[in-house]
Amino acid sequence: MKIAILGSGPLALEAALHFEGLGASVSVFAKSGLGGMIRRLYDFAPETSLEESWSMLTTGLGRESIGLVASLDDVPTVKEYCEQYFLPLVEKGSGEVFVKPGTVQRVHKRFLSLDEVIPGKSRLQDLFRVVFSTDPKESVLNQVKSNPELFEKLGEDVLQSLNEAVESFEDFDLVIDATGTHYCPRPMGPSNSFALNEERLKNNSDIFYGRECLTHYKEVTKKSKHIVLIGSGAMSALLLCELDLWLEADPERMISLITTESKPFEKFLKTESSEILRMMTTEVMGKYFHNLQNDRRQFEKDLFAWRELEPHVRAKHPQPKEPLSQLNVIPCSNATSLDRLLDRDGLYVTCETNAFRRDAKSDEEEMSTISCDSVFVCTGHAKTPSMFNGLQVEFNLTDSLAKNASGAHPEPGFFTLGSVSGINSSLSKGLLQIPLIEAEVMKFFSRA
Repeated sequence: MKIAILGSGPLALEAALHFEGLGASVSVFAKSGLGGMIRRLYDFAPETSLEESWSMLTTGLGRESIGLVASLDDVPTVKEYCEQYFLPLVEKGSGEVFVKPGTVQRVHKRFLSLDEVIPGKSRLQDLFRVVFSTDPKESVLNQVKSNPELFEKLGEDVLQSLNEAVESFEDFDLVIDATGTHYCPRPMGPSNSFALNEERLKNNSDIFYGRECLTHYKEVTKKSKHIVLIGSGAMSALLLCELDLWLEADPERMISLITTESKPFEKFLKTESSEILRMMTTEVMGKYFHNLQNDRRQFEKDLFAWRELEPHVRAKHPQPKEPLSQLNVIPCSNATSLDRLLDRDGLYVTCETNAFRRDAKSDEEEMSTISCDSVFVCTGHAKTPSMFNGLQVEFNLTDSLAKNASGAHPEPGFFTLGSVSGINSSLSKGLLQIPLIEAEVMKFFSRA
């Protein structure tokens, strides 16, 4: 039995080892090698607590495979989890698990159309075809080294064509989608749509989305004085807590937080997950609020004292400036336009505010434009069900999560791991789902 697993994170690896242990030949399609979101967190904030115990974040099979030495009741940090468990598991690997570098473009049946049936047989009779593209640069470089004389004779056009991505395919009995909820970040505009000019500017400007904000965090913070942070969910909270240290290092630095909520992070703070992150977010928001209140009180004293000066003395002293917070919160707002001028650096984010989010009786509107150096867009993520247009799948329209808690779809043999309705997306919940998928698989195949 051949199984394709799409994804590069811990769930993909755990599922691969699980089904390899059942005798399957497993291929893992990982765009940039194994790691996924946990690897980005490892590079970004390694001391972040995973807030769940070793027993919930690992499997008996994985622990036994690498000989994990840790108290199962302890709660690891991202660094501890990666260095003591995930990375050793990746390094050890398995002879029957094949990691294929490439970007999966689409998955469909070899022959069957969406509504086609095979009389008296399951649609599993027809294999799944996984179409993926690979970057040929590394392969071309190796060929150049091995045969430089041949490449010297080739024309520039031929060499250029060799650098273009090439699509390949492989056929499988079963497919498990473990790409997770962070695979496709949403744009910055209202209703999960692009703001004006966003689609045109996003690929050649300092605008980063979702998990890519973690990847580019260091380079952005090195060269920026003013960062716009759009959204107030878990990813935005994680970035804000890290940016707090960045703000403290230079009083001239600023963050503008644009959120549709009247109270930033209100929904996130009401969730039951990420307790430590919720606590840290509350502390950071409270700190800048109280700092601004203290600065305003001092400003009022200074302004009163300035006004009490004799006119000839007052003329020699500038009027005290009203204080600004390093954390500029713009609530009840959407980012609706993005611009970049040809004659100067930086970006301009226009946001629109409607008072109905504060008061249902009011329809007052405001518009403001913010000049900044970089933009982090954290408006959420969605699955990419369009990748599976050639299959009979059921995803919720609002969050693109699989409707069935087991991850099964009407298409027999296709499963979603981790991103299912009614379950908070987490590593521990995904690990519990793997046996459910096994049970569904065993309905079609025997263990033999």
